[in-house]
Parts: sequence; C-alpha cells; structure tokens
Amino acid sequence: MTVVVFVVAANIGRAATNDPLGNYLSQNGYGSAPLVHPRNFYHLRIRSNGNACSLFIDTGAPFSMVYRSSLKRLGLVESKTSKHVTGAFGSGSDVFGLASIKTLTTGNCTLADVPIVVANGSGESVFDPVRPDGALGLNELIRYGAVLDFKNRLIYLQTSQKKKNSGGNVRSILLKQGYTPVPLSIVDRHLLIHGSLNGLSCRLVVDTGAFLTAFSSDFITRAGFKTVATPFIAEGFGGSSHVRMVKFASLRIENYEIRNGSATVAPLDREVFNSRSGIAGLIGAEYLGMNWAVFDFTSETMYLRPRH
Repeated sequence: MTVVVFVVAANIGRAATNDPLGNYLSQNGYGSAPLVHPRNFYHLRIRSNGNACSLFIDTGAPFSMVYRSSLKRLGLVESKTSKHVTGAFGSGSDVFGLASIKTLTTGNCTLADVPIVVANGSGESVFDPVRPDGALGLNELIRYGAVLDFKNRLIYLQTSQKKKNSGGNVRSILLKQGYTPVPLSIVDRHLLIHGSLNGLSCRLVVDTGAFLTAFSSDFITRAGFKTVATPFIAEGFGGSSHVRMVKFASLRIENYEIRNGSATVAPLDREVFNSRSGIAGLIGAEYLGMNWAVFDFTSETMYLRPRH
C-alpha cells in the first residue's frame, strides 16, 4: 500500500531495552536499533553506504523504497523500469526505478545488498517533520525475521545466515505481559488480518505506513454505515482523495477489540479492496501505536495490548 498521509484542503544506535523480550532477543542473535516516533509514524535512522538517512517502517509496502529526491545524496544509481507506481489509490503516472544499498547499517545491525524501488516524492508532510528518505518494507522485515516493538520503539533484526524461529518464546513472553496474539497472513504481498467492523466480517491490510486507519468507500456504502465529511485529503502513491469519517462501536482484530473509535473512509484501490477479496480497508499506525503492537515476522504474528 505504501504510505497514506493525511493533510488539511540521532543517534543511530541504542541497546535493547532491559525487558524480557529485549533480553531474550539480544541473547539469541538479534541486533537492535531504535525507532523514532514523530506523530504516528515509526522511523529508522540508518546509514546507506555511509550516508545518514531515515526510513519509515512500512508494512504496507511490499518492498523497501527510496525517494528520487534522496538518490544523489545517498550515492545511489537508479535503473528505470516501465512499471507504474501503485498505492492505496491504485496506479499513478510515476514509474518505479530499481537500485541497491550495498551496505545498510542501523543500531548494531548491518544489512548487505538491500534491494530498493525508487519513486517520486520527498517524504515531506505536515504530519512528518523527520522527512524520511524512503521506507523499510515488508520484504526486508520478513527477510531479516524482524521483531517490531512499538511500545519500546525498537526493531530487532536477525542478520546472521542461520535464522532462528523465535515464535514460541516471543509468544510466551508477550502472553505473560497481557498481549493478545493476532495471526498474520501474507497474500499477494499484502500483510493481512481477519477482523470485523460492528460485527461485519472483513479482512484488513496491516499498514504501519498509513497515518490513520481507513476503510474503502465501497465497503462502507455496501454495509450502510453513516459517514461525515472532513477537511482532510488522503495522499498516497497512486493519487489522493478527500476523505470522510465513520464512527464505530467495535473494530475487532481477530480476538482483540477496539471500542468506540473512528476511521477514515476513502475510495481505495478497487483492485485490492473489493468484495471478492474481502479486504475492506487498512489498519493504520494510530491504532497500532495506541495498542502497543509487537510484530514477530518469523512466526507471522502480531501482538496487541491496551495501554491501560
């Protein structure tokens, strides 16, 4: 999906936190790096071939990405393709490029030969003062068996050749802390969960690159929900649109429930968000952060817990 941002009409290294999850992961071959949290987004400060930059964590993006405006400063060379950039609003006029970061360092982690796609944009937004140079996408999160800890604002990565399956131990640690496990599935390069909105079953894309949770206009209309107008515009790869707002009594994510909340409503890409796929929208960074999400990509599980 890549980022959906809403606008109106350095220290790179840090040790893992001294908590049971951090202790377990650091003792079992994981490196760690801090996440910076401006507004809803989670940023990872890195060095790309020795050049300092910032990537936001984007589980809605199939691949890691760098903006064209940052290529020269980062010393990267782009190979153009004919494939059009797509996002939450469908396909845009821009075309993807391809490049590779030979050495990416963050915290005490070093990643080699990281493939990236290149797209227009600068990362500037009224909601995003850090102005990232791109995104760390789903491909690398899976490839390095990442554990994202939004409560402690840390990412853990397995950078050794021999990957360990951390799932059982991570699950045990987090269940003792009151977390609810939510199984994830990866379908057509989208990270999905099963859920329901006011009892109406649906699937949702899990998108840390989306500023707010959003539902497809088609789904909301078919379901007969009432919406209200807002002054906001949603922007993403593939286009932009005015958005409406819907209030809900219950948003269930498997066995986890968010009560008495609201979400935006926009005409999302019908190739992805349609009745055939059952995908009704995306859960964005605000509810993931508010519910202290922890992702374990090795076991394909997300964990959620209320802050209070």
